[in-house]
Amino acid sequence: MTRLFAFAIRSLLAGLLCTSTITLATAADEKPNIVFILADDLGFADLGCYGHPYAKTPALDQLAKEGTAFRNFHVTGVTCCPSRTGFMTGKFPATFRKYPADHGFGDRVTVTQLLHGQGYRTGHFGKWHIGPDAKAGTYGFDAVGDESGAEGRRHDDSRGRDAQIFDQAIAFIADNKDRPFYLNVWGHISHFQIDPPPAYVERFKDVTVRESDFAAPMQAKFDVVRRAGGDLNQHMRRYLADVLSLDDSIGRLLAKIDELGLREKTVVVFSSDQGAAPVQLPAEAAGKKSAKAAKRTAEKADARLDLLGYVGDFRGGKHNMYEGGVRAPFIIRWPGHVPAGRVDEKSLFGGIDWLPTLCRLTGAKLPSTDLDGEDALDIWLGQPRDRTKPLFWKTSTVRSNVAVLDGNWKLIWPGAKRGETELYDLASDPGETKNVASQNPNVLSGLLAKARAWDATLPTEYVKSAAGDDSK
Repeated sequence: MTRLFAFAIRSLLAGLLCTSTITLATAADEKPNIVFILADDLGFADLGCYGHPYAKTPALDQLAKEGTAFRNFHVTGVTCCPSRTGFMTGKFPATFRKYPADHGFGDRVTVTQLLHGQGYRTGHFGKWHIGPDAKAGTYGFDAVGDESGAEGRRHDDSRGRDAQIFDQAIAFIADNKDRPFYLNVWGHISHFQIDPPPAYVERFKDVTVRESDFAAPMQAKFDVVRRAGGDLNQHMRRYLADVLSLDDSIGRLLAKIDELGLREKTVVVFSSDQGAAPVQLPAEAAGKKSAKAAKRTAEKADARLDLLGYVGDFRGGKHNMYEGGVRAPFIIRWPGHVPAGRVDEKSLFGGIDWLPTLCRLTGAKLPSTDLDGEDALDIWLGQPRDRTKPLFWKTSTVRSNVAVLDGNWKLIWPGAKRGETELYDLASDPGETKNVASQNPNVLSGLLAKARAWDATLPTEYVKSAAGDDSK
């Protein structure tokens, strides 16, 4: 019996290994379609399947049931352009001397150029913020849509402010159903200004906020709303309504994929560009702006109280390097390849890995050997492992602090600025509440050496246009 049992185990392991090998090989041969849906300023815990107590996100919850929801995924920037830069180029945004939102990516090859060269039809619909030329032909895109739903533009669609972006994306899918396609669907929800249709707000009319339903970091936002005299229930309802309208649009897109018989051959990915935006008192928001901008801010003061994005147990949010700012939801569905109904709490990878992973997936040749990202396809396909490279963060300013995430250890180093060096063990303290730098001198010195070495390779000056805005 023992020998038979051993033989059975060996046969099972061999079969699993064979299956894994076939899956990886088939992934490159089939050239699946790729649909990348990116929300804007959506908090880590803003979806039902990521733990929000009140959110209604049935389409995304179902996507997670049909695929894998990753909970240790990290974006490459704490604001919109830097995060998108990592996805598009596989390079940390601080390595670009010229700010990409104003100047583009220079001579860096993008993931869409690489896939276009592999015979993919490539499209981009929604928010751009990756260069001055939002038009077909840029970065290998065959089609580029308009900025429907952007702040300051009309978006009176009763289906929500991102609905027209998804209309364009759905039309692109239908037009290219018979050939491989890659598609960015980059919405504006839940970036300021929250503007949900009244019918969506009505669907949350019974929501009454119980602050005990939320993790401790959310209390700071609630305090700001109270100090400003806002109606917490109504601001929460508006935020949830905006997110639900996004979910409904995603549901329409997924239904079109099924209708066209493309489900089995399409990789669908959903994520956010960074964590939830902060809620600010009118005076705090206006104080950081010019007089003209301050006036506009004061006029929109009440609207800023709608920014009730939720990051769960994590600290911080958009604009900072704590986990609430750089950890985002990441859901991927690819039937027959990505495990269904799986939640991966541990596998660390990031937006910086998007380009090399898609090169492996599609058979495209990597553009160079100096990529900051690494191939994470094995993680996508359900094989947990430790990351081989640290993740780094720095804004496009010389005196910015630097953050390093290596395994479970997170360092935030003030660099050229005065301030405390912070070290956190995310395995035991994911909320980054206890600075353990003094208790772990060896870990601290090792991460400081990595932070300083990386910082020494970066530009000594950064160039932005006068209109450059790192806060979008």
